[in-house]
Amino acid sequence: MVRCQLFLFSTLLSLWSIRPASAESISSYLLAQALPATNPLPQALPNNQQPAPTPTNETTPESSKVLVRRIEVQGSTVLKPEEIQRITQSIEGKSATVEDLQSVADGITQLYLERGFITSRAILVDQTIKEGVVQIRVIEGSIETIEVRGLQHLREQYVRDRLQIGTKPPFNKNHLEDQLQLLKADPLFETVEASLKPDENLGQSILTIQIKEAAQLQAFIGADNFSPASVGSERFSTTVSYRNLARSGDELSASYYRTAQGGSNSFDFSYQLPVNAMNGVVQLRIAPSRGKIIAPNFSAFGIRSNTALHEISYRQPLIRSPREELALSLGFTVQDGQTFLFQDTPFPFGIGADAEGNSRTRVLQFGQDYVRRDPRGAWVLRSQFNFGLNVFNATVNDSPIPDGRFFSWLGQVQRVQRLSNDHLLIAQAAIQLSPDSLLPSQQFIIGGGQTIRGFRQNARSGDNGFRVSVEDRITVQRNAAGLPVLQLVPFVDFGTVWNCSDNPNLLPSQRFLSSGGIGLILEPIPRLTIRADYAVPFVKLSDRGNNAQDQGFTFSVGYRF
Repeated sequence: MVRCQLFLFSTLLSLWSIRPASAESISSYLLAQALPATNPLPQALPNNQQPAPTPTNETTPESSKVLVRRIEVQGSTVLKPEEIQRITQSIEGKSATVEDLQSVADGITQLYLERGFITSRAILVDQTIKEGVVQIRVIEGSIETIEVRGLQHLREQYVRDRLQIGTKPPFNKNHLEDQLQLLKADPLFETVEASLKPDENLGQSILTIQIKEAAQLQAFIGADNFSPASVGSERFSTTVSYRNLARSGDELSASYYRTAQGGSNSFDFSYQLPVNAMNGVVQLRIAPSRGKIIAPNFSAFGIRSNTALHEISYRQPLIRSPREELALSLGFTVQDGQTFLFQDTPFPFGIGADAEGNSRTRVLQFGQDYVRRDPRGAWVLRSQFNFGLNVFNATVNDSPIPDGRFFSWLGQVQRVQRLSNDHLLIAQAAIQLSPDSLLPSQQFIIGGGQTIRGFRQNARSGDNGFRVSVEDRITVQRNAAGLPVLQLVPFVDFGTVWNCSDNPNLLPSQRFLSSGGIGLILEPIPRLTIRADYAVPFVKLSDRGNNAQDQGFTFSVGYRF
């Protein structure tokens, strides 16, 4: 588990503080740039928020006043003219002392500090005032160098490119904090520490990042009963992933799923590669699987299937911060499936596959997803448009028989809401709409531990459908670190499916499913999660079996290495 440190570490805090830095801090900062450094780390700064005035004589004779007709502020790319005018208008057209003019410069500096530009300041230029025109110069701070330390398997440029998004001139500590938080959330890193010190050049700083990488090799083993009962509901899974093969933040992952009865064997291989500082990612995926019906009533017929999925996708965030993320994705999926009777005889099941039992889809996918975080929780919104294309030998049938030419839209929404310290509400919904008759691989599915509990896996499927789930995770026990160890989870699930009116494949009359129940989440040791749910169906299906899923019991156990 990635262990995030406090967001700004002591050295960074000592320079910035959580609040905008004071003007005294800026003066100390600039002074440190002009003098030989005796300590490479910045010293703690006072907490006052007022700009430190330039030292002057204790008394200023009246004769030292000068008539100020206009104040010219040079070098500011942040403040608007009207903002500067509100500060300078108190002096313009009046006689003023050096202290009065310095207070104007301090006021401009204070505006910069309040907005997070902690290494910027305004100075009263050493000048001879002519015709009442006074010049104030703004020195806008910048990051001269980013030093990255501690990396062993990852290129420094990966970190540097992401930090540069938050260190564009003029330097703003709030922008840097955002990028540091994103780095801390990156699974590639275990810890990220930052410090800031002045450079030799006026207004410039050196940012040092100390990183401890997470382990390259990750593994997971698990067991659940999320598989269709026809091929064996209890299954085992394992996933192994390896990071930074190309030293670019890339990841190679391999997963294997097998039911306890041997009715299903599935593999899932993927490789993803970040391609830019906004975390745009290219992914390649291959997922072959084999299945056979082991249900006693059908096992004698030797019904089995082979499927293969090949996918390439690209996801690009357009907005990315600790508070929100908006991303677009584009993918292309090639999926082939074939069914057999008596083990080796190609045979179609349902209407849509060809005479050899083949069904082939080539789908262009355009996705959008948005995440918004707030102090009490988060919103997650996802949308995906699917276009079935008649390319690469896709299945083609006469209308209205389902084939590989179709359009569908899938929408998902989730809200995570912290009701109190011991109550976490999770509400989620999904909907699929399509004007076309769809092959089984493209239909909307309900039933099972991951959709509507209390019913067997994939109890119903259709061209269109929706499902809703609401649960409250109630913390009963915590460990010494304050993390939940035992949670009770009351929940309610419901949903339905329906076909297009001209789809020749008929659906059962009972298409609306609903249930309620209670679950238990146990995390007795770090990285081990055990969950068990018991649901009471509110609808009694006529084709209900006697599997544990049909009786409303689902479970999952997982351990991460």
